[in-house]
Amino acid sequence: MNLYINHILSLFVFLSTILFACKKEDDNISDDTNGSNNTEFIFGCMVDSACNYNASANQDNESCNYSCYGCTEKNAFNYDSEATINDGSCAYASQIMQNTWAVESNCDGVVLGNLIPNEVTIEGGQNEGDLIVDFGLFSLNGSINNDGAITVNGEDPTGTISITGVGFLQSETQAQINITATVTLLSENCTLTLTLIE
Repeated sequence: MNLYINHILSLFVFLSTILFACKKEDDNISDDTNGSNNTEFIFGCMVDSACNYNASANQDNESCNYSCYGCTEKNAFNYDSEATINDGSCAYASQIMQNTWAVESNCDGVVLGNLIPNEVTIEGGQNEGDLIVDFGLFSLNGSINNDGAITVNGEDPTGTISITGVGFLQSETQAQINITATVTLLSENCTLTLTLIE
């Protein structure tokens, strides 16, 4: 009987030792794989160049945005009032206009309509914002302000027709100028739609 009880006690001690060792090993494995059971996940943007970078984040949630980048120069044509970081994209109205443009003209007469080519070249003048609009047979002097408002004036090749106009730079690739040609009591109006040739 004592032998039987000794066997049971020995078996109990043996099994207890094995179970304790297995439990300890499981705890060690759990600590190794999780690092620390107290780790708190902080989700956010982890790209330091993004506008919403979160230095505390340890899990990227793909929320990064770059809306704070843009042109921050107030006198630029493409000034972005919501931008806080200048990305070098600033473009100025006078620089944009100094290019070669395709011209589509819509005139209410035939004199000026016949003088306007399908393409014009615009160059800068003496001062900032001054323009010279080369129509091939004649040129008009002009100017443009930072907001893109355009004025032009000059004469036809014969010097008998006075030409004036106003317009607007609508985008970095599109402009519109309304010109009026006047000779004595007669006048002719044209709408010129300019598209940048790239």
